[in-house]
Amino acid sequence: MMPRLLTLLTVATALVTAGTSSGCANLLTARSIQTFADSLAEKDLDSLKLKTSPEFDQKALRTTDALDDIKILNLPTGKVSVANIEEVSETEQLVTVEVGERKKELLYKLTREPGSRKWLVDDIYLQQKKSGMDEPITKSVSETMDLLLTVREFLDSWQTGGRDDVLAVTTPELRELLADLSPTHLLQLTTQVVGKSSSRNSFRPEARMEDDRAVVLLPRKNGTLIVELTLNDSEWMVNDVAVESRDKEDHVRSAKRMARILKSTGEFLSGYEANNREQMQPWCTDAFYRNSVSVGDFSNAPLPTGRLLTSRYNVRVHDDQADLMFDVDDTTYMVTLAEPKSDGLSTGSKSYQVSEVTIYESDGKQVKRMSAVFTTQAMVHIFSRALATGDLARLKQASTSDFNLQVWDHVDEELLASLPLDEVEDVDPRIVATQFQGPLTEVTVTQGTRALTYILRESRGRIAVDDVLLPVVHRPASMKQNLRALVPVYAMARAVYINDFTAVRRHSSRTLDRLVWQPLGEVPDLGFDIIQHLTTPVSTMSMTEDRVELVLGDDNWGTRLTLTQRDDQFVVDDVLFIAGPDASQRAELKTAGRLNLAQQSGE
Repeated sequence: MMPRLLTLLTVATALVTAGTSSGCANLLTARSIQTFADSLAEKDLDSLKLKTSPEFDQKALRTTDALDDIKILNLPTGKVSVANIEEVSETEQLVTVEVGERKKELLYKLTREPGSRKWLVDDIYLQQKKSGMDEPITKSVSETMDLLLTVREFLDSWQTGGRDDVLAVTTPELRELLADLSPTHLLQLTTQVVGKSSSRNSFRPEARMEDDRAVVLLPRKNGTLIVELTLNDSEWMVNDVAVESRDKEDHVRSAKRMARILKSTGEFLSGYEANNREQMQPWCTDAFYRNSVSVGDFSNAPLPTGRLLTSRYNVRVHDDQADLMFDVDDTTYMVTLAEPKSDGLSTGSKSYQVSEVTIYESDGKQVKRMSAVFTTQAMVHIFSRALATGDLARLKQASTSDFNLQVWDHVDEELLASLPLDEVEDVDPRIVATQFQGPLTEVTVTQGTRALTYILRESRGRIAVDDVLLPVVHRPASMKQNLRALVPVYAMARAVYINDFTAVRRHSSRTLDRLVWQPLGEVPDLGFDIIQHLTTPVSTMSMTEDRVELVLGDDNWGTRLTLTQRDDQFVVDDVLFIAGPDASQRAELKTAGRLNLAQQSGE
């Protein structure tokens, strides 16, 4: 069989020699071409088929729309006269003809009907010269028609056909992606792409062919449908489709890309429904799988997978990710997928991977991020156990950077063990309720006899405990704020106990240090048990941004402290020691320091 398209050199040679040819044209040849032209002019498809080879019939005349589409090629019309006949072989001819008054040249390829002297049209070649091009372009009518009819078949299949029809016109690569989509999503995608294409009567494609690849542009409402085709085993197949539209809702950057997004989502949801982590792993980003899916309890974030696969989607495609959204009842489920990163090669065959699932409940008032749901429970237990056992390293790992900066970076395990945390009992917390608000998650638990609320915050793909709300009165409920005030007090008590005067000064304000510690050079003897007074249970605490008023014990026994801020940390500024209701049973640290200093100066 002759190749699908003669080389430009062969065709050009045939056309050049046409002007110098002489002699009478073979009557059978001329009659075959003329009857073909007459049938074409009369739009007699049945008659036309009788005058063409099976190959031309299959490629150029195989549909009822063929005669409408062949008009798109703008073949010259009028009286046909043979200018030259080249006998290629006993069964093949190349015939140059002149058509109409302007004598437009066409090159016909004829083949002899087996067992007959009759010549059949096997192809027609025409030349088109566009501005800016040195050489004209030679087009094969059968190849061009084959391409246009394939686009027709594609439109029919994607507009009205079933799954098999949709897949039949696509390349193996695109077919594999589409084949795995749920019926609902496949129908929505095909409708989104071709549902508003131009009507059959206004089929006006613009084709661009190059070797085994072609692009066909079709007008559609508010834009253009772009069909990319490739030649597979001498058959044109759709490899991708795009829609350029002035309406953002109709815009489709790539049907293949959209199919990858839907396929990855479907595979992820199928694995989720089966509780099969191994099945899900290839469809998740490494971080999402490692930090969430591999450790998560799926029962804490149930997904209506069946309904998601049968619900219409909305999609937002960004430069490096896509958000696929489904509305089920009063809840919106958003699957966020990361676009595959380029490794220097094409990313076209790589899968999108799920990087997050976000659940918007009650019109967006409740927002659950699956990464938070999966890790929240585990993180609460880790933090609680680390606090109970005094495991400072694990406590820091389970806390946010701010919690560490404000509190845990200023304690060691010995000091941690001495801190008053009676409200957090040494039992496993039992989760009662979880409230999700974007990156912030509040987990209410019962822990022993008390109800606590753990505040967790997500940052850089990691969720950690940022605070714990305690069941207390007359002081802040925040564990973080309580410890910010109590850590310097207990640190000072320990420094006094071990007679570490440098540490005493480090946890004091500059005023207290200047008025008391520097002149004395030591902790004065106040006649009180300083350590016991500084570690008496908290009664009240009032706090502003840069000042704390702290009451330990009561008016008969206890301590009143004032703390101020220095270098973003609270330090002790003054202390009133109380051993009884009378003034003689009380001592203020700054006053006592001055008196002690005066006594030493008088001796």
